[in-house]
Amino acid sequence: MRIAISSSSFRRPLALRELTQLEWVERCASVLEADGIVAAVADFPRTDDEYVAQLRKVTIDLGLVPFGLDAPALLDPTAAPGSLEDVLALAKAFGVAVVRTVLPVPGEVPPASFVEAVAAAKEASRAAKATNVTLIVAAAPGTLGEDLAGVKHLLKDVDSAWLRACPSALTDPATLSAKDRFPALAATIADDPARVASTARNAWVIVDAPAAERPLDDLGAYVGALLDAQAQGRLSKR
Repeated sequence: MRIAISSSSFRRPLALRELTQLEWVERCASVLEADGIVAAVADFPRTDDEYVAQLRKVTIDLGLVPFGLDAPALLDPTAAPGSLEDVLALAKAFGVAVVRTVLPVPGEVPPASFVEAVAAAKEASRAAKATNVTLIVAAAPGTLGEDLAGVKHLLKDVDSAWLRACPSALTDPATLSAKDRFPALAATIADDPARVASTARNAWVIVDAPAAERPLDDLGAYVGALLDAQAQGRLSKR
């Protein structure tokens, strides 16, 4: 199991400038002892080449993998023109493997919204292929992908290897087929660490602490529990 920390958990201190993005990266390495990071596009103070190159260098120098970006509105057909190109340009400059997003909300006519979302996802997957980055879609309440089944339904219509689901690490493996391949799984600090460690095994797990009052403390305790559960699992197999 490889753990990537999402900056979305630190949105409040980052927005209030109580924490800089570079300081967040340093704490992911020194305090959380993570394997990688997922940086929310909204948390970048600048996206010029000089800053992004500096952020990438600091990340790698600290022993972390710049694993992904968070861009929730990437597949929204109503998003501002150029947002897809801007996000993928940032993904390329930062050198990430994945961009995590969610499906758009249903419009007044849900079937039409679904068709529009499929068209947007096809366009995004073609652009992602050209950039050599995989788009991963997480389930989210109130969207066309309320759950994993909803996400997979739309992804089936898109039919692209560059657009994949990002299921919860608590997903029952028995409900998945042999063809299911996920670049990453998702976990929150409310998820049972033992179950996450058992399911994730060698996978990347993106860990979030939604609405955390003290994200560093909360994530530190949770990551420690994940690593302990992983170690116990290894011992039990001996």
